[in-house]
Amino acid sequence: MIGGSLGMAIKKKNLARVIGLTRERSKCERAVALKAVDYASSNIKGIIQGADIIFICYPIHLIIPEIKKIIQFVKPGTIITDVGSTKEFIVSQAEKIMPKGVFFVGGHPMAGKEKTGIEEAEADLFNGRPYVLTRTKKTDGKALETLKVLVAKLGAKVSIMDPSEHDRVVAAISHMPVAIAASLIDSIDHAGKLKKQMMDLSSSGLRDTTRIASGDPFLGTDMFTTNKKAVLEAINNFKRSLNTVTALIRKGGTESIAQKLADVKKLRDSIFK
Repeated sequence: MIGGSLGMAIKKKNLARVIGLTRERSKCERAVALKAVDYASSNIKGIIQGADIIFICYPIHLIIPEIKKIIQFVKPGTIITDVGSTKEFIVSQAEKIMPKGVFFVGGHPMAGKEKTGIEEAEADLFNGRPYVLTRTKKTDGKALETLKVLVAKLGAKVSIMDPSEHDRVVAAISHMPVAIAASLIDSIDHAGKLKKQMMDLSSSGLRDTTRIASGDPFLGTDMFTTNKKAVLEAINNFKRSLNTVTALIRKGGTESIAQKLADVKKLRDSIFK
């Protein structure tokens, strides 16, 4: 979905020729038909040799293995980037294996869906959305600037971040919410005799709160295992907030509950205007 959306966005704005690399012939034909790429192939060497910029749009645990497969074919000056939602793990590993004259810059478009597959791709997916690019002591300045300009032309809001800082932020606003949404649905599964009634009466409140629980389980697993420390820290912060609300409910003071909800509403409304 992300790879297809990148291709569509680049083609829509006529920024570059887009070549797709995938292992399955049917996906090559589908990508061309959906106008996500100009051409697609499963020939790694043939595709990689001519590339100026390579986007690795794979699940987190497959990004480094894929980079290891392609780096023997890249030409000097090539920029490699990724779209994984964990950055410290990926960037640290990728920087160790880059050939001389080939540059890696970590990337994370904050514009996903709970659905996957190229059929879900959208040319306008990145419009107005944050797109993180990472910078470390090893990051090439020209390569970073090239990607920054390209991403901005896609309509995204570019943020330059340290990989570790990125992971702590994303753990709280993206990875932990997956754990919360999954736990909320799981609590219904443990509701005993009331489970069926809960399922039958569920409406927009539960649907909107747990949307991301419908995401690919493997993506969630990648988040939790590659960003473990930051996710656990974020979950502990959430537990403290939940304990505060629990205490207010237990005490039963309407004014204190209302004030807490008003404070939270104000913050939430300032985030999603």
